[in-house]
Amino acid sequence: MTATASPASQRGDEAELYRRHHRDLVRSVARRVNAPAELIEDACQTAWTILLRRQPDRDRVFGWLRAVAIHEAYRLSRAERRDGRLEDFGVVDGWEALVADPVSIDQTIEARRALRVLAALPERQREYLSLLVAGFSYREIGEMTGGRTFTNVNTHLARARARIRREGCDAA
Repeated sequence: MTATASPASQRGDEAELYRRHHRDLVRSVARRVNAPAELIEDACQTAWTILLRRQPDRDRVFGWLRAVAIHEAYRLSRAERRDGRLEDFGVVDGWEALVADPVSIDQTIEARRALRVLAALPERQREYLSLLVAGFSYREIGEMTGGRTFTNVNTHLARARARIRREGCDAA
């Protein structure tokens, strides 16, 4: 029989087909589609429902069911990924448990602002300040930057700090 045959002429063998092929259909789709067992089962049930409506050729019914179920499983999987749910994350306390500490957003904004101020400093002030933050002493900074004196390093660092304070950053 063909897929265009009237559904009434083929009805009646669906229960036998289901008993014969359902377990193998679920296994076959599960091997092909990486998805939760519930999704695979839903896809297979949809394939059986479509079989009732379309009445495909019974000689190749398992292949037809498998193809329909695989396509349905991919469709359901895409929809599930697109429509994420809070329950899927295992969160009991609500979205607050998933969102980073609200203070960290303010800290991130302040850090970016401080980086912009630092980037605007003259090169020597930026270099000296970086070395100071890295833990070097004024004398070590002077030695590392071509024999500068303690006073010279101090002057550049004082100017850098003053500029940072003027810009209103907490980095100073």
